[in-house]
Amino acid sequence: MLTAWLVAAWILLVLLWPFIRYFQDPKGLRKYPSQNIFSGLTGLAYGWEVGRRHRVFHTRRLHEQLVRDPVVRIGPNWLSFGRGQAVRDIYGFNSPCLKGTIYDSLQGGGESLILTTSREVHSQRRRMVAASYAPSNVELWEPRVAESTAVLVDKLDSMCTAAPLRPGAIVPQEQLAFDANHWFMLYGFECAIKIGLSKDPGWLMQGTDLTLVTRPDGLKEYAKIIDCMHSSSRANATLVWDAASFPMMKKLTNLLSPWYASQWHNASNWGAYVDQITAERVERGEKGEDFHDLCQLMIRDRKGDPAKISAIDPVAHPAGLVNGGGDGPAISLTNTLYYLLKNPESMRKLREELDEALGADDVIAPWSKMKRLPYLRACIDESMRLSPPVATDLIRKTPPDRPYMVAGELIPPDTSVSISAYTAHRDPEYFPDPEAWKPERWLVKGDGTLRDMLAIYSPFSAGGRACIGRNTAILVQVVCLGTLIHRYDFALPDADFEMEWIDYFNLWPVELRLKVWRRQPGTAALASVGDVPTEKKPWSESSRSEKSEKTEVV
Repeated sequence: MLTAWLVAAWILLVLLWPFIRYFQDPKGLRKYPSQNIFSGLTGLAYGWEVGRRHRVFHTRRLHEQLVRDPVVRIGPNWLSFGRGQAVRDIYGFNSPCLKGTIYDSLQGGGESLILTTSREVHSQRRRMVAASYAPSNVELWEPRVAESTAVLVDKLDSMCTAAPLRPGAIVPQEQLAFDANHWFMLYGFECAIKIGLSKDPGWLMQGTDLTLVTRPDGLKEYAKIIDCMHSSSRANATLVWDAASFPMMKKLTNLLSPWYASQWHNASNWGAYVDQITAERVERGEKGEDFHDLCQLMIRDRKGDPAKISAIDPVAHPAGLVNGGGDGPAISLTNTLYYLLKNPESMRKLREELDEALGADDVIAPWSKMKRLPYLRACIDESMRLSPPVATDLIRKTPPDRPYMVAGELIPPDTSVSISAYTAHRDPEYFPDPEAWKPERWLVKGDGTLRDMLAIYSPFSAGGRACIGRNTAILVQVVCLGTLIHRYDFALPDADFEMEWIDYFNLWPVELRLKVWRRQPGTAALASVGDVPTEKKPWSESSRSEKSEKTEVV
């Protein structure tokens, strides 16, 4: 009987404890407006905001609240900020703030460069792989990107229709052949896997990412890999914000919710695929194949000896590399093309710049000609300002031993703090007329305006934890956009079309179906092998039969 009473008392205390702490308010956070009525009680309140159906995605809703209230409480121990200065204070090189504990929950074992919360481990890993990511290496990756771009061009050539009779006409559904979001996802992930692991998955050629994976239980299953990665994001992004309850919630939702069970199943397929391609990469290296890719130094050091890291870490690193290196550029490509189509004057200016830079023989835009085109880069930067691929708040913690000033607010020790890139990029102090598309804002020089904008601009995060792969992300985007916009014309479904987004960790475009036609009728349909930069492909023999087998199944 006593045991039953003790169990009941323990359960009651567990249920009441969040309310007790809320009213005790030991850090004085109750003075800040809450995102919703549960935000002061549980981190799952933020997960609910992420997952609930609403006509406005959650980061936009939070931004609109931050316009009214410059600091908002979005968790029991978590504050979100609305002023751009918070980027410097939270993420800057001199910030003492550390990554929050949710990143430990997301790692799933191992220490990845992207997710590790340890400053020491991050510094050691960054030094280990920095040479691979150096700007000077971009030219090494260009042939792999150009090869995939040529395949994409071949696909678009086959989708081309006649030019519309008049600008702004409603396009018949059957002519909306180019599903930009779908093809850019295939393109982004294929480039990331080639650059990261010297493997060509062949997804662009197939038109699908359907791949045979061996699951942890030994069963083989065909899975759409990109959707599996997105399933992992969807499920994690609704639950991980309460790190203490996350393992239990993961098990409960898998048991009780068909939707979550489906997402977790797909997530395990994503993990299995990363394990699979990493194991293949290691095995080929052990057989003596010579590689130049982004994972090389996580497997073998510069002397050729095994890297001094745990056995699971070489898997953790490619997972983040393919996730961020595939999803981010793909999202940005879709967004940039959309914004250009919505702003014809910008498209006209960009085409003039591209036409001047590219010759008649430049079927695939070379990096050497794209890397210094200011308006092309300005359009990409403005697209990532308005719709940053990673739009959500990235959590950091204030120092454990002292208060810390963030955007003019003295924040107690060991408190989670954040500002989303989406909100930071809309601070009118740094970005006047922040909701307007203005690529020209990135071309202003001489008065310190550009310097101030760049200090707040954070599509790749900021400071010492900024994305190490941003140079390759820019390579993928400028080569692809330069090629496609120089070669093709595109039309939206109608003049009033507005693209929608869905927001979990990343801000995904929902759909962008376009009519496409050639700008220069009668020119060669596809670059020959000699028209694009080439290299000796370390994936050519080992993945060719695999690609053929997959194509037959699909």
